[in-house]
Amino acid sequence: MASVRGAARSSGAMGAVTRDATQAATGDASAPESTDAGARDAATGDASAPESKDAVARPVLVLTPEELDLLEEAHAHSLGVEPESDVPVTPARAQALNSLQGRGLLGGDARLLEGGALTDLVLLMLDVRVAADALLVVERRLAGSEDRPDLRLLHLLPSGGVVEDLHPGGWHGLDLHVDPGLLAEQALATVLPPDARAGEGDDLVLDLGDPDAAASWGAVLLAELTLARPAGGTEESVLLAVGSSGCHLATDPGRTDGRVTFVPTTPEVVQTMVREWVSRVVDPVEDQGEAAAPGIP
Repeated sequence: MASVRGAARSSGAMGAVTRDATQAATGDASAPESTDAGARDAATGDASAPESKDAVARPVLVLTPEELDLLEEAHAHSLGVEPESDVPVTPARAQALNSLQGRGLLGGDARLLEGGALTDLVLLMLDVRVAADALLVVERRLAGSEDRPDLRLLHLLPSGGVVEDLHPGGWHGLDLHVDPGLLAEQALATVLPPDARAGEGDDLVLDLGDPDAAASWGAVLLAELTLARPAGGTEESVLLAVGSSGCHLATDPGRTDGRVTFVPTTPEVVQTMVREWVSRVVDPVEDQGEAAAPGIP
């Protein structure tokens, strides 16, 4: 986080920025965590915006692809990088600009309106996306809709991370967390349901070229979890199958013949594995009571 605005700041600074954004949205400096929805609705601009795949918490910011493009261009300008000047102004892009201006994030010149609490939070999340030391990618495919995968990206730094959902409809959901344990929970929230249980039976061999193979032995979802570094490439990659036969894990998914062996495992093993991945990048929160705030669950 050191090269992009102080490497997107410390975990305490992350918590302070998010706390300020929540207070600005609720108008109450002592607002409890349950008022977090007010900050999220203010940031999304729509109380009916698409829910995060995580049923527990909505993302603090929900954007269309055009809105994200505009924010990325404005963010690049704030870092001294001039974006392309010949981007065509389509109706969707014009509507996105109006939406972001209405939320108080961009000015009439399509530049970030720095200084507001919500803008500071958005700026911090964009900083983290650019400066991330590692990316934890969670790709989920549900039985019956294997051709419509959804994606959750965790942009990780020592002081925390941004959770980004890519919805099949094109929406992007962004959220900010400083605690490595919470980031690990977010990584698994869409692929390891609360009722997931230990795997049963023998090892299972799955032909990844057969779209019905996973469903044939009771898997309701198939997920690929990958930890990668910008400079070093893939560091870890596993496949997770969850269904009526419990949890099964394939730790060597790179076979050239497309056939992968899944072994029975437990939810606890998967959780421990992902927590260890996240801890390689994100430092523990020294004082969670000081750093955490409404908006960072």
